[in-house]
Amino acid sequence: MPISDKMRRQRELDRLAFEILAARYTGPESWTCWSDWFALTKVKQGNCGLGPATFSDCIKRLLDKQKIKRSQIAKNRFYQVVFVSRSSSEVESDCSESSVMLDVAARALEQLKRKPPGMI
Repeated sequence: MPISDKMRRQRELDRLAFEILAARYTGPESWTCWSDWFALTKVKQGNCGLGPATFSDCIKRLLDKQKIKRSQIAKNRFYQVVFVSRSSSEVESDCSESSVMLDVAARALEQLKRKPPGMI
């Protein structure tokens, strides 16, 4: 069954938001405030018009999937990724997918290098 365009965009936003939060992780005491996380995600997403309500829905999905956790101090909310251990087959699968993507990227870079000057 094909997924809808809305579901695809939600998954892409969830993945992007999670990756940004994970990149900010420096240890168990590192938390990211909502406004910083939202601003970084909005910039990384580009001109897609990410708003606070859409981002909050994304956070709810990530919390429901237990990929992140939340802490609140006064009116400020802070978030942190939840790392889970995975089986070696899952890790190998991710590594092979990353390897394929790196290979595709390397070939694309080679193609760009081969084009005559003045062509983009």
